[in-house]
Amino acid sequence: MNKFPHRSWIEVDFGRLEGNVRAIKATLPEGVKYISVVKADAYGHCMPQALMRFLRGGADIFAVANLYEASRVREIVSDKPVIVLSPILRQERPLVFEYGATAAVSSYNEAKAFSELARERGKVLGVHVKIDTGMGRVGIWHETANEVVRQIKKLENIKITGIFTHLSSADVDRDYTMRQVGIFKDIVEKNAEPGMLIHLHNSAALRYVPVEPPFNAVRMGLIQYGINPYDDGGGFESMNLKPVLSFKSRIIAIAESEGRRLACVCAGYGDGVPSGFTPEACVLVGGKRCPIVGNVSLDECTICIDAAPQARVGDEVVFIGEQQGAEISLSDYSRWTRRIPWETMVAIPRRVDRILK
Repeated sequence: MNKFPHRSWIEVDFGRLEGNVRAIKATLPEGVKYISVVKADAYGHCMPQALMRFLRGGADIFAVANLYEASRVREIVSDKPVIVLSPILRQERPLVFEYGATAAVSSYNEAKAFSELARERGKVLGVHVKIDTGMGRVGIWHETANEVVRQIKKLENIKITGIFTHLSSADVDRDYTMRQVGIFKDIVEKNAEPGMLIHLHNSAALRYVPVEPPFNAVRMGLIQYGINPYDDGGGFESMNLKPVLSFKSRIIAIAESEGRRLACVCAGYGDGVPSGFTPEACVLVGGKRCPIVGNVSLDECTICIDAAPQARVGDEVVFIGEQQGAEISLSDYSRWTRRIPWETMVAIPRRVDRILK
C-alpha cells in the first residue's frame, strides 16, 4: 500500500459502474448479448478490479484490443467469451488458443492461417468476421465481403461464430451511419447462420439504430462508464447513468500576483493534465469554479482562486468530478483540453494514484 498522502489521484466508483451496466442492459430486448468493451485498462478504469462489477451488472462477453488484454481478462474470468477486436500479429496467433480468445479476422489469409494452426492442434477455432462498411481501417471491405466470407466458410477447422462492423461516426453523422447499417444488414442477410453473433451497436448508435434482428448483441464502451456521447442527452436520460471516474489534485502553494490570488496545483502534463487548455478551462476549489491560468508544466499547473477566498494549501482541487454540489464533467474537461472523452480517460498515467471505491 502507498504510505504517501495522495497528491494527484483518480477515484473509480465501481458501484456506479455496476449500476450503469444494469441500467443499459435493462433497455435491451430479451436475449440480446451485452458485450462489455474493456480495452485500454477498461478505458482507464482499472480493468482487473472492474471485471467483477461488469459481471455483476450483467455483461455476457468481453471485448479487448489485443491478446495481452485478453490474457488479463482470462486471469479473472474463465467462463465468458473474450473477443479480440483488432487484428492479431502473426507471432501472436498461437496465443489465441492458449487464452481461449475469439479472434476477429479481417481477411481470407488471416482466417486461413488460423485454420492451419487449429488443424495442427486438432481443434476447431471460432472466429468473428469483421466487415468494413465505411470505417476505413481494418475489416473485409464490404464490396468484396460476400465472396470472402464464402471462402472462409470453406476452410476446415474454422467456424464463423460472429459477424460485426464498426460504426465510424454514429455520434455525429446519422445519415452516414444508417448507410453503414444498411450495407451491413445486406451482407448479414446473405451470410449469417443460426447461432452467430451479429453486432454493430456502439454507445452512440443506441440512440437511433433499433436493437432488433438481425442484431443479437451490442458492444458498449463509453456509456457504461457514465459518459454520454451526446451533449443533449441523446435519449439516455432514463438510464440515469452516473459518471464513474473523478480526477483530483491538491494546492501546494498560494501567492499574490497583479491583484490576483494564484494557487499552484501539484498536477501537470506528467499527470495527464495537457498544456492545450481553452480559455474556458477551470477546476473546482471549495465548490467554486476557478480558471486555469498560464502554462502547464510537467508537474504543476496554476489556477486563479479569487472565487474561492477560503482556499488553503493542501485543499482538494477537482479537474473531473463533483465537489460541494458543483461538478465538472469528463465531457466538459475533454472539450476544454481539446480531447475526446476516450482520450481523456486513458491519458492519466500510472504515477497518478488510483482510489477504488
